[in-house]
Amino acid sequence: MPHYLRLFLLLVAAVVPLAALQFMTQHSLRQDRENEVRNDTLRLLDLLDAEQQRIAAEARQVLATIVESGVPQAGPPDCQQTMDRLRARYPAYLSVEVADREGRVWCATDPVSLGVDLGGIRTFQNALATGALTTGEYGLRYPNQRPILPFRLAYPAPDGTPGGPPGGVVTVLLDARWLEENLGNRPLPPGMEMVIADRQGHTVARLPEAPDAIGQPLPTAMLQAMHAARGTRSAAVFDTDGTERMVVSAPLDTGTRESMIAIGIDRDAAMRPVRDAMLFSLSLFGGVLLLTCLGAAWGMRQFLRVRDRMLETVVEKASVLESTTDAVAELDRSWRVVFVNERARTLLPEAGEAIGRNGRQTFAELMAGESGRTLQQAMENREAVEFETQGPRSGVWFAVRAFPSRKGLALYFRDATDRRRLEDERRLLTRQLEAERSLLTAILDHLPSGLLVAEAPSGRIVKVNDTALHLLGGPPPPAAGCGCDGARTCNGGACFGEGRCPLSRALRQGETVEQEDLPYTRPDGTAMTLSVSATPVRAPDGRMILAICTLRDVGERKAMELALQRAKEEADEANRAKSKFLAAASHDLRQPMQSMFLFTGILHRFISDEQGQRSLEMLERGLDTLKGLLDSLLDVSRLDAGAVDPRVEPFALNSLLDEIAASYAPILESKKLAFRIVQDRSATVRSDRVLLGRMVRNLLENAVKYTELGAVQIAIRIQDGKTRDGKTGDGLARIEVSDTGIGIPPDQLTRIFAEFHQINNPERDRARGLGLGLAIVQRLSTILDHPVEVKSQPGRGSVFAITVPLAAVETAPPPLPTASLFTGGRDSPRALLVDDDAIVLLGLRDMFREWGYEVLIAGSADEAVAKVETDGRMPDVMLVDYRLREGRVGTEAVVRVRAMAGWDVPAMILTGEAGPECETDAAAHGLEVVRKPVTPRQLRRVLDRAMAKQPRRTADSMTGAEGERLPL
Repeated sequence: MPHYLRLFLLLVAAVVPLAALQFMTQHSLRQDRENEVRNDTLRLLDLLDAEQQRIAAEARQVLATIVESGVPQAGPPDCQQTMDRLRARYPAYLSVEVADREGRVWCATDPVSLGVDLGGIRTFQNALATGALTTGEYGLRYPNQRPILPFRLAYPAPDGTPGGPPGGVVTVLLDARWLEENLGNRPLPPGMEMVIADRQGHTVARLPEAPDAIGQPLPTAMLQAMHAARGTRSAAVFDTDGTERMVVSAPLDTGTRESMIAIGIDRDAAMRPVRDAMLFSLSLFGGVLLLTCLGAAWGMRQFLRVRDRMLETVVEKASVLESTTDAVAELDRSWRVVFVNERARTLLPEAGEAIGRNGRQTFAELMAGESGRTLQQAMENREAVEFETQGPRSGVWFAVRAFPSRKGLALYFRDATDRRRLEDERRLLTRQLEAERSLLTAILDHLPSGLLVAEAPSGRIVKVNDTALHLLGGPPPPAAGCGCDGARTCNGGACFGEGRCPLSRALRQGETVEQEDLPYTRPDGTAMTLSVSATPVRAPDGRMILAICTLRDVGERKAMELALQRAKEEADEANRAKSKFLAAASHDLRQPMQSMFLFTGILHRFISDEQGQRSLEMLERGLDTLKGLLDSLLDVSRLDAGAVDPRVEPFALNSLLDEIAASYAPILESKKLAFRIVQDRSATVRSDRVLLGRMVRNLLENAVKYTELGAVQIAIRIQDGKTRDGKTGDGLARIEVSDTGIGIPPDQLTRIFAEFHQINNPERDRARGLGLGLAIVQRLSTILDHPVEVKSQPGRGSVFAITVPLAAVETAPPPLPTASLFTGGRDSPRALLVDDDAIVLLGLRDMFREWGYEVLIAGSADEAVAKVETDGRMPDVMLVDYRLREGRVGTEAVVRVRAMAGWDVPAMILTGEAGPECETDAAAHGLEVVRKPVTPRQLRRVLDRAMAKQPRRTADSMTGAEGERLPL
């Protein structure tokens, strides 16, 4: 055999195994390379899908947090401020929009979205109708035409009514540019493309960026293969644009279920190192025949080059894994750690030098207890698992996903502590809200008043408690929009509609209605009266959101009020009848009594024996008692009839008290009682002098009547109001009448002011009065607004006090009394007496003659004028009855005689009437009024006082008889 043949054979023998080995190696490398590229691409696909799910979960979490935090109910200003803060915190690919029920966006992190109408979008309507979180589809969004994935969730209305319609929809928009922002600055293997497509297979995002590819459909064959995968990730080779690509994809029913992900690698680029190596080996195969060693070395060199490139690919893949936000770790089937990214080292510091170590020890926080058994089963069964676990040492919650392979196990995990905490807080808040809602419901259902709550502006009834159902006789109409009839009667539950009833007015006009009584007829025909109150409830921005209405059955109260009103009217009518009777009888009773007083006084001159004088004195005392009883009865009558019109004016208090003291001094002396007055001589008060004097006299008379031993005192206590310049004002004077009498039991302190009530007079001795004195004091206290107080101790005495306002006037010494003009004169004074009662007139004539007067008498004003003209002399004093014949009055006679005299002749009006007309008319002419019956002693004192005045001066205002207790 030739040497070269041998050599050839040797070469063939050497080359054939080498060639076979080369071919086998290249084939194996090609297969391994394809498998490795496929597995690496699948792992990268999982990472990309996991990142998309994480971002989608983050978007859902943001959506739920915004809805539950109540931001949409806060109103446009507060909501927009919140969105502005969120825009600074969230990544650019995440935006938030808040739309009302009609779909108008009124609050957004992106100002461009304000005013956009979402009402026609299907997912918006689904979210509004179901109230559940709704994920939309990728679509192009105005104005930047960027693909976005919407997540929508309805938020409750601002009133927070359970079961009520939602207030609108919150939308979180996920821009497809998250792929570019998260991975765009990361190096990708040569020829690699990442594509996210929507449900129809249109491209919504691509790396490397290719703006022209956005919106373009995926190749039909690729799309059909992705749809045929049905829930599993697929890998296939497709010819796209003349380039054969190895494509791994995640179809619709995996991941977010709203998008498809595909990662394609240029097969030619991926296999180019292997192919180049094979071609180069074949081209140099002949050289192997010459230099086998060089060929082997060259083949080894090529092999090493391929391995280096493979390692570079692995490194590039690792850099992609490093860029993800998840912590990533890979373990082989013996649980040794083969890869850990930086995020994993951050979450688990003990994983810093974990390569080559036992993963069970390195990742003990993830594999303790049940979590370790779950990962063991995943490794053995090669099934992906997902769970959450809490680190036994750190207490940190981890969300873990495990993807087994024939080489081992890939772990993806993240810190879920904050999310768990937020979820726990949300659950706690939900429980608290539910507890508060239950408590509020229980309180409202057990209120004694009926309660209706209506929302504005629809008027829909959103809350009715059991009491309201009972009062209304059944459920109310669904909305506060039914009406009342013109008689304001509400029938069949319609007690709150048509703008007239309280609840409707609160809803439509914002009116607050307080306890308005409305007649109501229940559905069963029962008539009742309801007290209805309604209050509007407004949002912070002033909008009406609710109206609350309360109902109470006041039928029983109304019946009682009606009965009381009828009883009061009957009592008032009886009281008016009594007062009218007494007032009408006043004049007729006083006239004969006046005659008896006058003729009794005249009898003194004709009865000289002691027994006759004693009998006459007893007659006079009886008449005085009768006069006091009649005055008291008629005074009460006038007070009850409102016939007393007080004339309030300033006057010196000391002059009034001096008069009262002078009139009661003889009685006190006869009972041997000590008496004194403690007063401030400068005190000037504002009151009616006559009425205040009557109050003090009645209190003093009571003190004298019920005191047998000891003393009686009148004291003036000044409270505030004393000035340095001798003026008083803005203060009070307290008039105290005290005694050391029998006192008043505590249980009688309020009863003593009742009519006809007397203490310690069971025999009803008329000499001790009728028991009307304190009743008159109380009535005068009310008329004058002078409070009366009483303090007493049984057996030790009593103190009655009247509080009177001081007058801001200068005090002045009382005027000195002037002597009568006719005292000591040669001529007798002339008196003109006018009265239409002949008996009274004759009695007056005889009495005046007894006193030394020349008397002219007349029965009318005309007769009086005629007699004065006939006599030719003017009278020095006139005593005229007020009510004369033919409806004429005595003031007319006074005016005509004064006109004849040319000066104001002193005159007095004598009357038995109880009405205010006489007092008013007399005061207008400056005349003093003396009321019948008047005793001769009282009449003489009044007459002396009138005669003591200087001629041509007008009479003082009505002051009452000095030193005596006169009728009002």
